[in-house]
Amino acid sequence: MVRGFLLEITVFFCGAVVMAFEIMGSRMLGPYVGTSLFVWSSIIGVILASLSLGYFLGGRLADRLPRFDILAMIIFIAGVLMAITTVLRKGLMDWMTGKALSVEWIAVWSSLLLFFLPGMLLGMVSPFAARLRLRDPERSGSTVGTLYALSTAGSILGTFAAGFLLIPHFSISVILYIISVILIVVSTTVFLVYRNAQIITHP
Repeated sequence: MVRGFLLEITVFFCGAVVMAFEIMGSRMLGPYVGTSLFVWSSIIGVILASLSLGYFLGGRLADRLPRFDILAMIIFIAGVLMAITTVLRKGLMDWMTGKALSVEWIAVWSSLLLFFLPGMLLGMVSPFAARLRLRDPERSGSTVGTLYALSTAGSILGTFAAGFLLIPHFSISVILYIISVILIVVSTTVFLVYRNAQIITHP
């Protein structure tokens, strides 16, 4: 039962983590550069750019190496990078604000350094999962549509969970560790459940 829907569960949770990570971005940068329009524009722009590149790279990699262990590794690395972000963010922001840069440039560069790589890896998940799920070429549209709909539904949940539940009750560091652990657990589950699965390859 779990194996049959694990890819769908995976894209749902990864979608939730992306938006929770984005919402928390303002709290990560806020104490140093405020929460102005420039800061929000930088965070949203960087996250969208990272997701866009992730969609592109994830699709290409999935066509070349359609393996469940690769998908698990992508999610695992994303989780580890978020944990590293938790450790390094204060030192990085102290260093950035010590430079003779405007608030706008600090917001852009800090967003790139903190959010781009995890966002890119999480962007790779949906196209990769879609390639692994495809068994009938005639139903590829509905398969891809379902997975992206679940990813978006997860993003909605992640947005509300971050804003109404997590941020009001936990510190940013604790939240980042929580979502890092979620990603690592998801990646480990994917690896263990699908480690002997056969990939369907279409001509």
